[in-house]
Amino acid sequence: MTDATLDVEFFGRHAGVLQRKENGNLRFLYDPAYVESEGPPLSINLPVRREAYPHRDCLAFFGNLLPEEDVRKQIALATGISAANDYKLLARLGGDVAGAVTLAPASANGEAKAAGHLEELSPDALDEILTALPQRPLAADEEGEVRMSLAGAQSKLPVVELPNGAFALPHGSDLPTTHIIKPEPENLPGLVNNELFCMHLAAEVGLSAAGARRARTRSGLPILVVTRYDRDLTQEPIRRLHQEDLCQALGKLHIEKYQQEGGPTFAEAMNLINSESAVPARDRQALWLGLVFNVLIGNCDAHGKNYSLLYDSEAPSLAPFYDLVSTAVYPELTTRLAMSVDGAVRLEEVDLTAFAKLADEVGFAPRFLEQRMLPFVEDVESAAEQFWLEGANVDSTVTQIFEEMRVRAKRLLP
Repeated sequence: MTDATLDVEFFGRHAGVLQRKENGNLRFLYDPAYVESEGPPLSINLPVRREAYPHRDCLAFFGNLLPEEDVRKQIALATGISAANDYKLLARLGGDVAGAVTLAPASANGEAKAAGHLEELSPDALDEILTALPQRPLAADEEGEVRMSLAGAQSKLPVVELPNGAFALPHGSDLPTTHIIKPEPENLPGLVNNELFCMHLAAEVGLSAAGARRARTRSGLPILVVTRYDRDLTQEPIRRLHQEDLCQALGKLHIEKYQQEGGPTFAEAMNLINSESAVPARDRQALWLGLVFNVLIGNCDAHGKNYSLLYDSEAPSLAPFYDLVSTAVYPELTTRLAMSVDGAVRLEEVDLTAFAKLADEVGFAPRFLEQRMLPFVEDVESAAEQFWLEGANVDSTVTQIFEEMRVRAKRLLP
């Protein structure tokens, strides 16, 4: 028996229903017509079938669409929904999420879905919403007119960027957001320049990374504006692209995103690329260089939810990198790696030997390190120095990232 149902749409097509049973557990059932037509699966971990998926599988995919940690707790306070109630949170926030899935309460009488509209935000309104994000994440309130969700533990706001440069909030799941605004938190000064430097540096050395730019609100609050890679902005209307993070693809819960808590290991991530990627050779190399890059910048928070697969075609590819931040510059944050490098579990333990052992484990020949990884390390160091010398958006945080990067680069070079 069930006591509540959410319709699950995939690329605008009814794919199935997410149900909450009387005992509180979830079940997902693909629509029989969707199964009959051989529609694409929502997740590698949810292949299309006639049988219902049980609670844990539902949490691994749908639960990973929701915010985490303090952001989830604040949403609970703002909406009057328990932080542990994934179903109610999905019903409240599931109108625009990562990828091409949308969720909405099932209509009891088959009423047509109301057309959505955009609420353009004045500079003052945007400033007010961003300032209040720690208390009202995702602009959530009890009325529930804006239905959006983003995973992660940092306050951020999905928005639609309008042709006039203004930002807007969508009312209705048929209006996908295009950008993510990340205001600088008080407890992590310099975070905007930190992430901007790391994201631009990644792109400069040939890694695929989400677009990012720096701005300020009317009151002077620094913000990072990130272009969503899971949206096709070249089409009108804007089209959702599907993506899933490694936790979703591997059936891990959001509380298992760190390796030490049962989350994905680098070897598991590489095996997933080997078995599922449309171009495994390319994505294997990109994933490896992404790991090296995170070590160089000092990003100890590169966990299973910070790597994703993007479905541009039937088979996925490694998604552009995102959330590239040096956590090591903040002494209050741990230096324990979200994914270990062979036996090295802390940033200061990672050296060329650790990478060589990991390369052997995942099937990279020693010549790959010599011909591709070591030149990449040198390229990162050189590009970082050039950015630092140019001085654009360089502050004490960026300077510290650059200086510590040079030390780590020496440990990775013979």
